[in-house]
Amino acid sequence: MATGSIALGLVLAPMGWVLLLAATVTPQWREFSRRPGFPRDVSFSDGLWESCVEVIGVPGRACQAIPQETAISWPMQMLRALTVISMLTGVLSYSLAHVGVRWWTDQPNPELTGTAGLLLVLSGAMYLCATSYMAYEVLENMANPQTPAGDKFRLGPCLYLGWSGGVAEIVAGICLAVNFQRKEESSSGNVAAPYEVDY
Repeated sequence: MATGSIALGLVLAPMGWVLLLAATVTPQWREFSRRPGFPRDVSFSDGLWESCVEVIGVPGRACQAIPQETAISWPMQMLRALTVISMLTGVLSYSLAHVGVRWWTDQPNPELTGTAGLLLVLSGAMYLCATSYMAYEVLENMANPQTPAGDKFRLGPCLYLGWSGGVAEIVAGICLAVNFQRKEESSSGNVAAPYEVDY
């Protein structure tokens, strides 16, 4: 039977993973609303794979692949790798956690659930690194006085989704990883005495 910490970890992990998935596929990592030669009601946004143009008040938006020179740059390749590896690690760790819980028995496997917790912490940390790097680039762009007003980006909502999902994955991983310590406590408490004393 799962303990309270394991149950909390199993609830938070998929919630965080869904947030990370939404942040990964949505092209709103950075935004800028004003560009020279375009009306004020036209906004632009960039993601990891697409750039989009949206007219305020008009449903839908037009998206296309990001420029090739941006796609092959090492920062973009690094961000893509971190997010994809983080997502795959999250799926692996969540599956491993369910195997470690062993719903068909009364006692979970502390080693498997603890390992799954460590992988979840790694997954969340990798995504936090990706979103924080993008936020740093955007804030540096905003603070640079030499950047034209039409080229100043803003933080996109996907960064907040990524931060929230990454924190949820880390908290879920901690809830699962504490089972390592519980195994040590239970092992030390089950040591039999070398002999019995009769009174």
